[in-house]
Amino acid sequence: MSRPMSRAQRQATFLEEAAHMFNHLEDWYDQHPDASFGEIEAQARQQRRQLMGRALALLINGRDRGYQNEAPSCSKCEQPMRFERYRTRRVYGLEGDTQLSRAYYRCPVCKRQTFFPPRPQTETAC
Repeated sequence: MSRPMSRAQRQATFLEEAAHMFNHLEDWYDQHPDASFGEIEAQARQQRRQLMGRALALLINGRDRGYQNEAPSCSKCEQPMRFERYRTRRVYGLEGDTQLSRAYYRCPVCKRQTFFPPRPQTETAC
C-alpha cells in the first residue's frame, strides 16, 4: 500500500476482501460436502485471521504512515532527523497477523534511529 486511502476506499477494499473470504469458504465447502461443523469452523477461523490481518493493514497503513514535511527532532541530540524510507514490520496479533509500514528517520548527527511516530511507549490493553 503506497499511499493513504480515503475511508470509502478502505471500506470498499475490505468488503472485497470479505467477499473473497466468503467465496473461498464456499469453494472449500463445495470440495468438502461431508465436513463437520468443527471442520468448517476451523477453516473459517483460519480465513478470518487472514481477513483480520488484511483489515488491520488497511486500517493502519491506509491512513498516515508517519511521513512529516517537517522532520521530527532526534530525542538524543535534538537535531532534525532525515527521512530515509518506509520500513515494514511484521506484527503478530491475537486477531490476525499483518505488516505495518512506517516512515523511518535517522539522525545525520548522532546516527540515532527511530520509527515514526516517535512518541512515548504506551501500555497495550489486555
